[in-house]
Amino acid sequence: MKNQERINLATVATKEGYEAGVALRALERAGKCPQLKGHVHEIMFCDKYNANPLNLIQGNHAQLTKSVTAQMKDVIMTNNGRVIGHAQLKDTISSSGLRKTAEQIKNGHYNKTAIYGTEETAAKLAGKVPQKVHSSGISSEKTSLIANKALGKMPTMSALGSAARSGGLAGAAIGAGIEAISSVGDVINGKKDIGDAMIDVGGAAVKGGITGTASSAAGVAAAGFAGSAVSAAVSTGIGAAVAGTAVGATAVAAAPVAVGFAAACAVGKIFSSLFD
Repeated sequence: MKNQERINLATVATKEGYEAGVALRALERAGKCPQLKGHVHEIMFCDKYNANPLNLIQGNHAQLTKSVTAQMKDVIMTNNGRVIGHAQLKDTISSSGLRKTAEQIKNGHYNKTAIYGTEETAAKLAGKVPQKVHSSGISSEKTSLIANKALGKMPTMSALGSAARSGGLAGAAIGAGIEAISSVGDVINGKKDIGDAMIDVGGAAVKGGITGTASSAAGVAAAGFAGSAVSAAVSTGIGAAVAGTAVGATAVAAAPVAVGFAAACAVGKIFSSLFD
């Protein structure tokens, strides 16, 4: 297996593996609830906060509150065990959801709590409420995609497009970044000239982008088909009996996520090998 193929496969596996892990954690925390994307947002926010090098150095840590229906704070930030802040997270882009959030803020519901919205939520509320709504840097498109995979929902064309776009951007960025690091060394050592290095970086971006696009779309679609198949199986007597056990219920809930991850990796391998 050539280096570029390894890079592409590692990119797909890392991205899809992380999203599958978030989906499973969200299911474990809240079950198959209609607003699962909000829980996905909270989990991703904590992961991002805890992975920040500055927070790691300072000993800061973010964790979810024990209650899944917390009304005033979803996340608690601590420093070596001492509470240093709270955050209420918002992931809503519908008109009704935005109106409700705006009213809560105007009524002082979160006066003592920092508010973080998804990129879309923060943008839509900017200048319309008296309290600052910070952007979490996480997109509602992403939280919806992960939640839909967890719930085994059949994707719409819009959702497939969003998945493809997200995967393509990640694949292109990582592929080009890794190739750039390698090519810089080759230029310094005299193995390549700058022109060849630029061509190789551009090629890596294209290969990574196409691989990421195909694998992400395949993962979402496969999770949707798996969800439909599981629902059909559970509706039968044998399927209902299996789902009624603790082990069976866990397997049923995790099936769409597992199938989506496997499909994404399989398609990623196929597309990546085509280039070579």
